[in-house]
Amino acid sequence: MTATLLVLLVVGLLFVWVLFWRQWQHDDEDESTTIEHDERVSPLLRGINYLLTDEPDRALQEMVQVARLRSEAADVYMALGEMFRSHGEIGRAVRIHQNILARPDVSPELYLQAHFALAKDFQTGGLLDRSLRHYQKVLDVRSDHLDALMASLRIREQSSEWLKAEELLSRIERLQGNEDSLHRAYLWGALAQDAMQNDAYDVAQEYINNALDLAKNCGHAYILLVDLALKKDDEDKLHHTLSAMQHEAPDYLHLLIPLLMQSDVYTDELMIYWQEQHDHELALAWLEEVAKDDVSAAVALRKEMSFVPVGLRESLRLAAMGMNSDEFFVGQAKKWRMTMKHYGCTQCGVQTVDMRWQCPQCHQWGSMSAIIEGDKVNERGVSI
Repeated sequence: MTATLLVLLVVGLLFVWVLFWRQWQHDDEDESTTIEHDERVSPLLRGINYLLTDEPDRALQEMVQVARLRSEAADVYMALGEMFRSHGEIGRAVRIHQNILARPDVSPELYLQAHFALAKDFQTGGLLDRSLRHYQKVLDVRSDHLDALMASLRIREQSSEWLKAEELLSRIERLQGNEDSLHRAYLWGALAQDAMQNDAYDVAQEYINNALDLAKNCGHAYILLVDLALKKDDEDKLHHTLSAMQHEAPDYLHLLIPLLMQSDVYTDELMIYWQEQHDHELALAWLEEVAKDDVSAAVALRKEMSFVPVGLRESLRLAAMGMNSDEFFVGQAKKWRMTMKHYGCTQCGVQTVDMRWQCPQCHQWGSMSAIIEGDKVNERGVSI
């Protein structure tokens, strides 16, 4: 049973208890009132039964009937709104929460809950500006509302509003009493990337420095710093960056291959690093980049490296480059390689084809890394 259904079940049970308790307290009620209670309890009990038998759609119909019979039951309406949202019926969820806010006697706590629910409705529906407005209404009343701050941060990041995201992160850190330096470093890295795209290289350099001052292992910052050094043709800066990256963020070195392949000087440096560390992900990325233009050159490079795959995953990647005599097998390996889950999140376990600096599921920054065959894995099945 989902969390939403569980909440609705608990609300329904509490509502039943309140109705019977009130009826017990008022034994002198007239028969018409008792019948009204029975009318409300009957669909509610049916709704609870449908929830227990995992029939949420039928349960929803019964709860709507309860809300109609007891229009003042805001708790039932709130639960219905959650139910509608979880079923993708965003418009109905919005109308329910707007109707609650339109009541003249809405309590401060209910006002807060309804605005927060409405913000979640709009966020789920992709109306991010409207969602932010309602989160802000929550924060205007309760500036320390952590859930509203976290949701607003996510929207700012989703909208690439990095400075506003950094401001929200500061507020969250003050509330939680800790600093998330890696998160902030990646926000500065995102700012640096935007500056690079606008050819504002000096600004980008400043942002990259800020990122690395906060977290020496910020992979995105190193990638941008290498790109910047290449654009400025600054060999000293490039060698220094590569050396630092080998010590501080070696897991991201393979992402540099397309950039470093622009010069034979840096491929020599890659060979030295391979001979020292035998980084299989780096080797495979290098071979794949070479094979794009010349499979025979990739075969020669593999021979020079004495590269031997450690398992099926690496063997398939080699086959996808054309390093196999069976054309059918090569064709199938190429199809597999195009959809291969290459990266995994060490926090939530989600896997993706392409590298993401922020996990698309748990939204953690710097948690994605290449899935390495043969490595130890954590409890979520992600290499560590």
